[in-house]
Amino acid sequence: MLVFSVKLLVPKAKAFEKAIPTAVARGLNEGGDKVRTQVQRALKTQTGVMKYASITSRMKDSGRGWARAAPGRLAYQIVATGKGMPIREFPVRNTGKGIDAKTWGVDHVFKRSFGIVGRGVDGFRARTTSKRFPVRKLYGPALPKELTKGEVVKVFYVSAQTNVPPAVLKHLLKAIR
Repeated sequence: MLVFSVKLLVPKAKAFEKAIPTAVARGLNEGGDKVRTQVQRALKTQTGVMKYASITSRMKDSGRGWARAAPGRLAYQIVATGKGMPIREFPVRNTGKGIDAKTWGVDHVFKRSFGIVGRGVDGFRARTTSKRFPVRKLYGPALPKELTKGEVVKVFYVSAQTNVPPAVLKHLLKAIR
């Protein structure tokens, strides 16, 4: 939390004092957007998903709306939603021994899995027992879990330290003028 005591340093001290929350919020949003982009790129690499849009569509409001900072709420949130991503989002193929998907950047053969003829990637299923039924769909990594582990956490801290303070300072300096 930033606390400023401004007394007679600036001719328009009262105006500057009122402008501080807005300037900090704008700086947090500018720096936070850059951090969110870096985190999303790291998530794409970490999970092994084929399309960047698969990641951005599962981020809460894609960084817009309530996740952004405002003068009364000086916090920027990066929130991922949903459960496991459908297996069709990953490089996948049907082998003779089951469905082979490259999730987390590593080939993974799902046990007791098979493909329904004519359904393509959407027809990939796995048996939950050794019997014929029940059958379930196949899913890969869940973004809320992936957001808190591995390379993504390192990228977040490095990016936050390099992007947010300069952005906040830039907007505070603009508020002085």
